[in-house]
Amino acid sequence: MRRSLTAAILFLILAATASSAFGQAPSLSGVMEANKIVLDEKNREIAVPAEKVYPLDTLEYTLRYRNIGSAPASGVTLIGPVPAGTVYLDRTATDVKGLHPIFSIDGGKAYQEAPVYYVVINEKGEEERKEATPDMITHVQWIMGESLDVGHEVTVSYRVQVK
Repeated sequence: MRRSLTAAILFLILAATASSAFGQAPSLSGVMEANKIVLDEKNREIAVPAEKVYPLDTLEYTLRYRNIGSAPASGVTLIGPVPAGTVYLDRTATDVKGLHPIFSIDGGKAYQEAPVYYVVINEKGEEERKEATPDMITHVQWIMGESLDVGHEVTVSYRVQVK
């Protein structure tokens, strides 16, 4: 079954806030790329453009943003959707100092660190806390702890599998 990624990339949100002094302001320029991860003849992973995808294909989404403004950008938040028809692959989100991923299971309304938990009411009418499975993840978010200086770039990525 072929799938187009055009619709899958529609929901990328980037927010940046900064105080401007003397007319200076940050300005972010960004892209989100989707690549299919395949194995080459030496059994090494390589990324190729994800023009057509099929069930069980692994896709890697890369978000890359640069501050092209005239002042540092603080409060930069990067959000990547897990497109319908795909499942987040556990532990594939960029996790480095200053860029720790958090996850949503409710369409991006709330985020938690992994493991993500949710509450259900069991058959006794009591609240029961359960751990979310990777197929429940709808968004991945990173909030930069430091400012993004003028001319600097931030890159994060995560992987999904096509259902």
